[in-house]
Amino acid sequence: MKRSLLLTAAFAFFALGAAGWIAQSFTFDSGSKIWVEGTSSVHDWECQVEQFAGTVNAEAADAALANLSTTTLTIPVQGIDCDNGTMNGKMRDALGSSPIRYALTSATVGAPAADGWFTIRTTGQLSIAGTARTVQMSVKGKAVDGGFRLTGQHALKMTDFGIDPPTALLGTLKTGDQVTVHFDATVSR
Repeated sequence: MKRSLLLTAAFAFFALGAAGWIAQSFTFDSGSKIWVEGTSSVHDWECQVEQFAGTVNAEAADAALANLSTTTLTIPVQGIDCDNGTMNGKMRDALGSSPIRYALTSATVGAPAADGWFTIRTTGQLSIAGTARTVQMSVKGKAVDGGFRLTGQHALKMTDFGIDPPTALLGTLKTGDQVTVHFDATVSR
């Protein structure tokens, strides 16, 4: 009995390995982009995330992604740039010094469509300014040379994370509560 279990486990391991379905670790490529868009009482604004680090662990073979097991992402607050010194200061005061963190808790990967794009339904823990919230997001993915391109966006309210939307000019300029985080990232082995 014990021998047959070992043989079955060994066969499954080699069969999955032969098919290429083994867990692999992917890292974000240098051309990956994350940005945040929002509104204010004066004009719309955009901030670029210039520094971030993370990994994606998945079972993958050829142009397919079978299982997304872990994703982590860390963004230092100082790594966000709004291309405006005053706005950077207000944003960093609002966000505090704790890094923004995302950790995947579950994912369901759909089959690729005819154009090669597939959808991943994700649930994860997003921590901003020391407050963690569960977020659900739909991510589009596509195989690219040596990895995958992942794109998506997620709207969130700053107040859900205990952040008062920044103001300036004695309160005459008010930032809208809702912001949208966009990403267009490539991960490779």
